Amino acid sequence: MSERLPVEVKFIGEPFCREAVIHTLRHLAMRAGWTISPGAQHRILYATTDNPREITAEEKDIVILSSSSVSRHLAESDTPLPFETMANGRFPFPHKNWRTFSKPGWITTDVIAGAWAVLNLWYEARTQTVGAGDWILFTEDWWRKAGWAQPEPVVDNWLDAILTDAIMLGWPSREEEKQPTVLLTHDVDYLPSPFNRGISRLSRSLVRHVVSRKRPGDAMLNMMAYARACRQTLPYFDFEKIVSEETMRGVFSSFQFVARSDHENDPGYDIHHPNLREILRYLEEKGFEICLHGSFRAGNDPARLVEEKGQLEQVLRRKIAGHRQHYLHFHPHSFFRGIENAGLQYDMSVGYNDMAGPRAGTYFPYRPFDIERGRPYVFWEYPLVLMDTTLATGYALSPAEAFHAACKELERAAAARGCVSIIWHQEQLGGLLDPGYDRVYWDLLDDLRRQQIRMTSGNKVLAEFDALWEESLAR
Repeated sequence: MSERLPVEVKFIGEPFCREAVIHTLRHLAMRAGWTISPGAQHRILYATTDNPREITAEEKDIVILSSSSVSRHLAESDTPLPFETMANGRFPFPHKNWRTFSKPGWITTDVIAGAWAVLNLWYEARTQTVGAGDWILFTEDWWRKAGWAQPEPVVDNWLDAILTDAIMLGWPSREEEKQPTVLLTHDVDYLPSPFNRGISRLSRSLVRHVVSRKRPGDAMLNMMAYARACRQTLPYFDFEKIVSEETMRGVFSSFQFVARSDHENDPGYDIHHPNLREILRYLEEKGFEICLHGSFRAGNDPARLVEEKGQLEQVLRRKIAGHRQHYLHFHPHSFFRGIENAGLQYDMSVGYNDMAGPRAGTYFPYRPFDIERGRPYVFWEYPLVLMDTTLATGYALSPAEAFHAACKELERAAAARGCVSIIWHQEQLGGLLDPGYDRVYWDLLDDLRRQQIRMTSGNKVLAEFDALWEESLAR
């Protein structure tokens, strides 16, 4: 590893939040090979002023223009961030004098405040009432209102503008090539009992294909897959097949299990049942990770999330690291706090049910920031960018179309050398949910392997990102 470049952050005027500025810049520093360090030769000037002419900058300083209007918007507004379209894209919080000061090294929009707001779901936290709805959809969030057709890596683009200007000014390049990474995950949203053998789940699937989708052929394929599963083992218990196929490809994934079910949207299985305890032991023995799948109510109840983590750990007899919220049902006001209070090391819930892409505007793991308390959280958020049911239900794609769409989204993440998570439900991989989508997953893994993209589970990359985070700030 090459030596990291010391970079000082100097404040001119009072920013919207000093700690938030440093915290957000550390996410750039991780990728850029920088260490934020007082008294360094290379400087970033974060200037909160209505009159940029007052700023005294040296030749190789990066100047980021902000103003008091940024603080007011973040504290008081319930509208999306203001944007300006420039030659290299749309940027947040344009300074009123941005045209006058467009010159090398001067970034005339507050890219840091914009990145901080998107990463921490600021708009949703400001506008959504806790417990009033279910989960936010892309069509309800700020993107569509601000003119975007789909989630884009805007945070990466905005922060990279700082790096681009720094290199243009002659700063030494310390950025290293990182291996693109896809975290493979399987949310376990349904398991039958030996008595009902999944008949109710099959019935729902048949109705969906025939009535909702007008695809009776898919219903027939589901029936055939169910008949085959009944001859071999208990339907929907496809864990051995998943383990065998992934092990053959040299990859390991995580399985997310619900520990408590007391809402109509929760899975109905019991992790204390001997059959399920055996499955959990089997997965761990084979090197696969077990994570918590927070129940429907846990996303808005931090105490419940703590209890559920304890229940799963009691069954496993060890600590767990990772989590994803069931149905992606949460409110940022309480959810991030619940993840931290539970002692979880990472979460993978920030994505959309109805749209693929980076909901938080980034293809990189990041540490969220407590907006109300003005301090960082200590866990990692791994971006969720792709889900099988989004392709099958939200987009209503055929298997061939789904494979193309999945490849396109993961190619964008790989081009950024990012680290993102994807969901393929375990029942999907038994051919009992959306016919043909089991083959989409295996073909997708084969395609990623041909591209030499790392595939693994979330716990395997924790140490890597923890080390990068520590190196991003001088102690």
